[in-house]
This record gives sequence, C-alpha cells and structure tokens, in this order.
Amino acid sequence: MRDRYLFSADRRVNEYRTVLEITPGRACLITPSAAARILRGGVFVVYCAIWTAFAGVVWIGLALLLSGNPLEGWPLEVAWIVAWFVGLVAVGWTADRRSLPLLADSPADRMDLILVGARSFGTFQEVRARTMRGAEMKLVVDAGPKRFWEAVGLLEGKTSASG
Repeated sequence: MRDRYLFSADRRVNEYRTVLEITPGRACLITPSAAARILRGGVFVVYCAIWTAFAGVVWIGLALLLSGNPLEGWPLEVAWIVAWFVGLVAVGWTADRRSLPLLADSPADRMDLILVGARSFGTFQEVRARTMRGAEMKLVVDAGPKRFWEAVGLLEGKTSASG
C-alpha cells in the first residue's frame, strides 16, 4: 500500500481542475498553480509528439515493408489511422495520470477535507466532503472503486482497504 494517493477531482463531471490528495489521516483538495497547469500542458504535448513520431516511423516502416503487396490498400490505412487515434487517447490518459504529482506539488491553494461519504459510479466516485470550516461539498473523483477505497483505508489508518 502506498502512502499517498492522488486523484483528479472537481465539483462537476469531466472538469477535473483540482487534485484530491489522500495521505494517512488527511484528505486535501489541491488547486494547482498556473505554472503547474502550463507545465502539465507541455508534458501532454511532449507525450503526444513522441507518440506521433513513433507512429510515423512505424507507418514508414510498414509502407516500405508492404510496398507492392495487394493488402496495401485503404483498409490497412484506415486500420492504421484508427490505431493511431486509440494510441493517442491512451497516451493522453497516461500523461494525465503521470502529471498529477506535478500538479499536487505546486499548489495555488490547499483545502483540508473530511470525507463524509461516497457513492461509486464505476469509473468515478461521487464524494461528499466537509471543509474544516463546516461547508459541505460534493466532489466527482476520477477513480475506480478499488483504488479509491484503498485510499480511504489509508485515510482511516487501516492496513488493508475494504469498501
């Protein structure tokens, strides 16, 4: 079990501008600094550029390998374009997950939370939380139930998570 969990989170679905950090005995909602958000965009562009360069090299290699082959028609090109888009989405998802520590370590604002309850919707969790000042809020957390409840177990000081 790790000692720190980071999740994309926000008050609305599909915005995820903040980071929920869960450590032993503490939950924080972190708003990243502008510099961290710009750097995250740069990381995303670099990941996508590397993927596109790799895909281009493979495309040229396949074109040279299959030149003169009857299978070299439009079906192969369509399949390659679909594979490139699927790979680009996977690279974007990976870049998003890998940049969470960068965002969490450069906060513009940090708010301690008390997690009151959670409801699972499969790929995301709806979390009810209370700030230290007593204000209630609902957060949408981009996480699967197993990983989220493991983090909640860490928050509660349990050695094995249950949920």
